[in-house]
Amino acid sequence: MQRLRIALEWFLNPDHLPLIAARNQLRADGWDIELVIPDDHYDGFQALADGDVDLVVNEPLHLVEKHDLLLTAWGCFFATNGGVLMHRTALTRMLSGHKVRIASPVSNPTTDRLCVDILKGWAAQQGLELDEGQVIIEAAGFAHVDNLASGHDGAWLAFANVEGVSARVRGLDTQLITTAEAGIPNFSALELIGAADAPAPVRDAIAAFVTAINVATPELHRDPIAARQLWYAASGEVPSDEGDAIVAASLPKFLAPVRRSAAMWRPMWRYLHARGGDVVDEATFEAMFSQHDGSRPSVE
Repeated sequence: MQRLRIALEWFLNPDHLPLIAARNQLRADGWDIELVIPDDHYDGFQALADGDVDLVVNEPLHLVEKHDLLLTAWGCFFATNGGVLMHRTALTRMLSGHKVRIASPVSNPTTDRLCVDILKGWAAQQGLELDEGQVIIEAAGFAHVDNLASGHDGAWLAFANVEGVSARVRGLDTQLITTAEAGIPNFSALELIGAADAPAPVRDAIAAFVTAINVATPELHRDPIAARQLWYAASGEVPSDEGDAIVAASLPKFLAPVRRSAAMWRPMWRYLHARGGDVVDEATFEAMFSQHDGSRPSVE
């Protein structure tokens, strides 16, 4: 029996529908596939280094950070708009010089810097200069909208199709300050990430999983009703207006991960590198997007 363990970046949510559909397809062929839900955002990378999982799902922001093992990118299967989801009243207070508390699943120099840059860039568009000391980032777990409802002024990194929709359905008066509004390259997406030195059987299994996602993605696009049913069956959630709205908003964001994404993420890497982020060097970045037969990627 072929086995594949895949570490998620977050709690199970509709962003993962292509993974769920591919898992079900391969399970029907006798595969043993597990989607591993983390306790912390970086758990997957440690599990990959320890050999406990074969593949990691995470935002490309974390793909290009320095890790203890060399990584390889297998393709981006989801991309949306993202940034800092803020209470509108908090934005008004922030522009008046008050401090704001931002909930984040992690807090480190690279991710904190990006959050501040997004808010500074947006404030500059309003003709105002934001003092960096006004932005207080607190590690507060994955439940962004719950954190907003319980007192935080903002949540980062939030996706438009999940947290943005959830906040609207729950009646919260929020605004998503996106990377685009701040003049920062978009990185609100999910990448399939493996170890560069994975043995051939693991690489073959991952390639088969990617193929299954490529088959599943257009089927999800074609049949939103089946996609909705798939989500509720996999999650065990009770159908709701919020769940329906998030699934509907997520379906257009799914991509075929067979696309090599060096060109997609190069602006992000350049931005982080120029800002002094703890990211890999250029040669390591380019190597992540080599074809898995050992050839170099084309320059797009």
